[in-house]
Amino acid sequence: MLKFNTAVCFDWDGTIIDSMNDKFENFISAIIKAFKINFQKDEMLLSDLRNLIDFCHKEYGGELRVYQFDNVVNSLSHPQDLLRVVRLLADSPHQLKNSSYNRERHLYTNFQEELEGDTSSDFSAWVNRIGNILETFMNMKTSPLDHFQYLPDRKKCFDVFNQEYTDLNTDSSQKWKPFAKAEKVLEQLSTANDLFIVSSLLTPLLSEEVKTHTFAGKINSCIGGDKGDNLNDVKTLGYRRVVFVGDMPADRVAAAKSGADFYRIHPGKDQGNYDWEMMIKQLSLSVNENT
Repeated sequence: MLKFNTAVCFDWDGTIIDSMNDKFENFISAIIKAFKINFQKDEMLLSDLRNLIDFCHKEYGGELRVYQFDNVVNSLSHPQDLLRVVRLLADSPHQLKNSSYNRERHLYTNFQEELEGDTSSDFSAWVNRIGNILETFMNMKTSPLDHFQYLPDRKKCFDVFNQEYTDLNTDSSQKWKPFAKAEKVLEQLSTANDLFIVSSLLTPLLSEEVKTHTFAGKINSCIGGDKGDNLNDVKTLGYRRVVFVGDMPADRVAAAKSGADFYRIHPGKDQGNYDWEMMIKQLSLSVNENT
């Protein structure tokens, strides 16, 4: 039964919990282990490969990890295709917006904020660097990208990645905490809005994590799985307005898919806290409908 007219839904990792910097690093490390990559004598080579994996991860950041894994493998095993979209993203992003190719539209949509926002020059420099690394690797006689070719058993490789990524995140999670401003804002919002956690984590795991925090009693429900579908489910409950608060471009896509309003938390301690501090004002949310 609805208590209020507005549902405010929150992603978990990187949105309420300040965890994304660690998760990016853990993802890269898990990929490197799964593909048995070892460049102990060439730190620059390893650093460049990590940058490529990071780009592919961010391209699908916020989606299910199997999609993130597949994007890394498919991209780095077909570097010429990746280079083409990277150069388009850096030099002619407008061509991606209405492209007939799903990946090109996906790239534009996922990086729309970076392409159209104040940080576009920094973003372009980052994408150009990715393109330069790719070109260098493609011209090498023996390339780190060779590890992603002729994969005999993708499921086995994914299983290694998945276990390592889970183990690293479990270790890292011991120090993860909510953004400093989050608890107060959740308290304020709960006086006039129904609150949900909507995450790609499995529902039982998500619920277990949420209940360890003091604000758990303010949350109506925790829903894991496909974010777009779950936001649609929340909408069908009869709310006049549904808002989704997330940290990744894919979260904005999920909001658009369901017709929910979107607000972005930027991973990183200072920016994340600023976003939480501005949330109620930026979303024009009521914090007391009963008065």
